[in-house]
Formats: sequence, C-alpha cells, structure tokens
Amino acid sequence: MKSRFNPVLIIVMLIGLIGAVWLNYTRYQIEEQNKTVEMAMEYEGLQHLADWEGLPFETVLKDFKNAGVTSLIVFDTTLQKLNDKGIVYATPGRELMQNGTAGSRFSAVPQQQLVADAVYITEGSSPVAFKEVEQDLHLRYADNRIAVVSESPRIICVLGDPRIIEKDNYDTKQPLMQAPLGLSTEEMQTVANAGFNVIVRPQNYLPVTEAQIDSVFDRIDKSGANVVSYIGCGKEVVGFPDKLDYMAEKLLERDMVFGMVEHYTQLQFAPMEGLIPLAEKMDYQVARSYIIGQDEQRKLKMPEALRRWALTDEERNIRINYIKPFMLPQNGQDILELNLNYVSSIASDVQARGFKLGTSDVFANPDGSNTGYFPDKKLLILPALAVVAACLMYISLTFGFLPFKWQNIIMASSGLCVACLLLKAQSPLLRQALAFASACVFPVLSMIVIVEWWDSVKVRCKCLVQFIMRTTVQLGLAVLMSLCGAAMISALLGDVRFFLEIDIYRGVKLTFIMPVLLMLLWYVKRFNVFGGKTGGGIIDDIRYLLSTHIRLEHLFILGVLAFVAYIFVGRSGHTSGVPVLGIELKMRAMLEQLMYARPRTKEFMIGHPAFFVAAYAAYYKAPRLWQMILVAGAVIGQGSLVQTFAHMRTPVIMSYIRALDGYWLGALIGICAVIVLNLLMPYLQKWQRRYLGNE
Repeated sequence: MKSRFNPVLIIVMLIGLIGAVWLNYTRYQIEEQNKTVEMAMEYEGLQHLADWEGLPFETVLKDFKNAGVTSLIVFDTTLQKLNDKGIVYATPGRELMQNGTAGSRFSAVPQQQLVADAVYITEGSSPVAFKEVEQDLHLRYADNRIAVVSESPRIICVLGDPRIIEKDNYDTKQPLMQAPLGLSTEEMQTVANAGFNVIVRPQNYLPVTEAQIDSVFDRIDKSGANVVSYIGCGKEVVGFPDKLDYMAEKLLERDMVFGMVEHYTQLQFAPMEGLIPLAEKMDYQVARSYIIGQDEQRKLKMPEALRRWALTDEERNIRINYIKPFMLPQNGQDILELNLNYVSSIASDVQARGFKLGTSDVFANPDGSNTGYFPDKKLLILPALAVVAACLMYISLTFGFLPFKWQNIIMASSGLCVACLLLKAQSPLLRQALAFASACVFPVLSMIVIVEWWDSVKVRCKCLVQFIMRTTVQLGLAVLMSLCGAAMISALLGDVRFFLEIDIYRGVKLTFIMPVLLMLLWYVKRFNVFGGKTGGGIIDDIRYLLSTHIRLEHLFILGVLAFVAYIFVGRSGHTSGVPVLGIELKMRAMLEQLMYARPRTKEFMIGHPAFFVAAYAAYYKAPRLWQMILVAGAVIGQGSLVQTFAHMRTPVIMSYIRALDGYWLGALIGICAVIVLNLLMPYLQKWQRRYLGNE
C-alpha cells in the first residue's frame, strides 16, 4: 500500500499541517480575547413597556439594568414622537385649516396664511428639544422650505408632505412628521443617568456633508453619555456615499464600535449601502449583532427564543445581543414580568457559556494595534502547498499514470506558481479556491487510506468486539486525517474579514457533493467495480452504465440515493427548501443542552454509522457495488466534518470539539448498527451468496 502514496507529497502535507496548526493557534488566541457580549434593548421599547404597565420609566429602566441589559439603543427623534409626548408640538397645515387655529398653540398664525402641505412646529415641554429640532431642520432641508411665521411664541413652518405612514417604510422617502431629526441629547442623558451605555442609530443625511456628521457627534458629546457603538439605520450608513472616511474618523476618535446586523438568513449582513466600506475604513473595529425580527418573534414562545441567544453568541461570533421585547403576555405572565425573565435568562445563559457582559469586544490584532487581523501571507504558503500536494495525491491515486519523479516535478512547479500568486493577490479568491479544494480532497484521501487498509487485511477479526474496537480506531484515524484538511481551511481563511463574515467561503452545496463524486470515481477506478466489462476508462464506464438493463433493484437503489441527495443537498446552506422535522428539532435542542458543541447530523447519523457498516461489508466481502455505496456514505461524514471549518464565524476550538463530539456519537450509533447487522447476518447469507457470483 505504501508504494501507492508518494512520500514527497506526504512530507509537503505534513509541513503544511505544521504551518496550519500555528495559524489556527493564533486564531484561537484572537478569539479567546473576544469574549464580551453587549446586552442591548431599544430605549423606545422600554418606554412603551413602562407606559403600558403604568409604571415610572425610571423604575422600568432600573429593573432591566438589574436583569442584565448593558446598553440602550437610541434612534433619531421625529416630529411625530415629540408631538405624541408633548415635548415639541407639530401639526399638519391641512389639519389646522380644517379645525382652525383659534384657541390652539398656533393661534398666532393667521388662518389665511396657513399652507396645507406643511407642518407647523412650536415649543412644548422641552426648550432644548425644540432648539435641536430647529437646528436639524436647517441641516436636512433647504432654507426656502423653512420659515419662522411667529416669534412669540416661536412657530416654524416647514413645507412638505405632512402625512403619517402607519408602518416604517425605508423604501420611500419619509414624510415630514416621521422624517429623522437627529439624536436627542435628553434621551441619551436619561440613558446615561440610569447607568446604561448608549448605542446610537442615526439615519443618513441626503445629501450628506461633514457639517451634518459633526452635528451627530456634537449631540453625542453634549449629552455626556458613554456612547459605545453605532449601528446603521435605514438603507444606508451615515456618510454614504462620499463622506465615509470622515464618518469612520469620527467613530474611531471616540473608540466607538461599528455594529453590523446579521441577515435574517444568518449569512453575512442585512443589506445597507456603505456597510462594508465603512467597516474597512474603521480597520474592522466591528461587532456582529443579532436581532430576532418582530415578524419572527411574534411566532415564537419565549423559551424557544431564549434558546437562540447564547448559542448564537458562541457559534456565530455575535457580540451585540439586540433584544426586542415580547408585546403579548405568555405563560400566565404580564408583559413586564415576561420580558424581565427573558432578559435575565439570556444574561445567565450567556455568562454560563464563558462570556462577560459589557461593551462589545472586537477582533483585536494580537500585536496590540487597533487594526484588523490579517496573517502574514508568507505563512499561508505552507498550507497552500499542502492543498496542492493533496490534489496531486488524489489525481495520482485515481489515475496512476505518473511516476513519483514526475509528480514531484509537477508539485514543485505548481507549488511555485501558487506561492507567487498568493503573495501578490489582493483578492481572497485564490484562498477561497484552495479552501474549496481542501474541503473536497482531504475527506476523500482519508477514506482512501482506510479503504486501502481494509483491502490489505486478509485475516478476519476473531470476534465482533475486536472488529468494533478496530473500526472505532480506524474511524478516529479517518477523522484525524480529515481534520488536517479542516486545519488548512481554517488557516487559509483565517483573517478578520472571514471572522466577521464580510468575506465567506464559497461553494457550500458543491462541497457536500464533490467528496462523494471524487470517492466514487476513485473506487470505480481502483477496484474495477464493473468487473472488467468496460475498457477501463471513464468514458467506457459511463457507456457501460448507460447500456445496463434497468432492474427493479436498480430503481430501488436509485430512489434511495435520490432521496438521500435531496435531503443531503437541500438541507445544506442557509436557504434550504427542505423542512426540518419536528423530532429532529427536539433532538438538536437536547444535544445542544448535553454537549458543548452539537455535532452535525450528517456526521453522527449518516457518515460515521455508514463507516462502520462499510467496514463490516468489507469484512464479509460484500459485493463491491454495495461496498462502494457504503464508502460513499462514509465520506459524507468526513466531508461534513471538514466543511464545518468553512464557517469561519464559528470559533475554531468549537469546530474541533464539534468534530470530536460527532466522532464518539457517530461511533456509538455505528456500533449499534453493526450489532444489529451481525444479528441479522445469518438471514442474509443466502442473499449474499447469490450476489457474490457476480463479482
């Protein structure tokens, strides 16, 4: 068996593994430093809860602070919000024309001077808020749209659409009553006085200027609040399109983190113009934020929603838990009690997983600088060469048309080209391609080694216990060899852009399919599955398959394989159309409670049990076609194990533990399957003898 494996390629892969392990360790250190989670709720949401329960706002704020909320989120104020609270009074012109101004706060405006398509504004309970409104009106609208129609009292008229739209709609320009009017310093001061940090969500100015951006930060500074983060609001970040440099400068001056909200599909981010450019200009001082959307939350019970938070923080590098309150009572609890229990339970679960509560962490560079982490490209050469060697190894094992000497020459020349491209490339495309190759080839190589081992063993195990022990060790070795490929992926994609999911691994669904196809290709070539009935070439094999008479057993096998492929591929990725059964959801929830990292179903339910059955089939010399199908099933587990590491947002140590959890759980299920199969074996002997004649 040794003569089939080029020792030079093996040495290159081992050296590449050493480099990959070092890069993985560096990544582990970076991830371990990023362990603080921010618990955030909206200022307005808590204010609504206080109003509905008839409680003082200060009391509600204190209760939620004690429950674990660390930051409150403040949005731009609007004329509608200010008018509803009596802080500033704003009334559409057409309403004043209908009802008259006599006896109202706008009686100083003559009836004949009223304009229907306008809003009239005057001071309410807060002179500060009124002054800020007037300032922001001049920042957002042309001066010819704004007029002071009375000095005593001061009344401002703003020309524009006075309608009120029932729901937030960021697809159209908002009318005057709901248009953003800047952050409220009084709201931020209230938050600060209650002991919270502040996260701000101002909307962009259209068009944006440096003076307008300055106004945002002037109010932040004036409030005296500890504003720790900025999260975009609407369709674009503040500063888009041509003032992002200035916006980034202002954020960095105040050590503010840029919060990027995860997309509802849990892949990358909610779309927003200027999002990625601003993150780049901030040197990736970025924290990922998770929100359960209002429409989705309405469908959830509190315990089901609760289960997501700590798991999300741990598995997807979420560092801002953006919590929205439940608005309907549940489980015999009123709204306030329900939400206080919800928040305190989230806080407890997050801390139980080893996180601290406070200001969100970012991926700090290990050299201590406030820049995003990117490994030295020279260090990436070793794992890149290892992937090239693995691909060349697979080609040589499958087709076997090159002696070792020529393999070594090809390795040297192709390795040199890859190294040069890697050093010069600015795009991550080459690294993504190498990671894809690693995810496809290493699982197959691990199974090739094991299958060759099975084929070389001529003496059967003395008893079932010995077989189980030997196969468990063999599965462990296959897992270790596959983890070498996983280490290459983690090393090649290990930078801050992938940690934050600004860049992602491409070809998830194809990664599930390719190892199976490559395994089948190798198996057909290695063992001449068609019994010499073809010329031995791929084209001849395909022609033979196409000319084969279809029997009922073929249809059965094809039906089973089609169903498995449908579930296998359809359930992968983030836009799956294949639903997950309720019993599987319950099983997942149970495993999440019992294990540090829930293993993937494809590993412990399909791949690893198939490995045991494949070993049993090899032991009993089952027909090659059946052995091939079982080996293809076994490589599913190895491929899924490696593909886990393509999710770079998941901490690397968690991916390794997930692989080990999948190993022992899959081995346990595989052992049970073999025991059952061994009990049934006497009844299958007649079936086996009938098909052995075809070998």
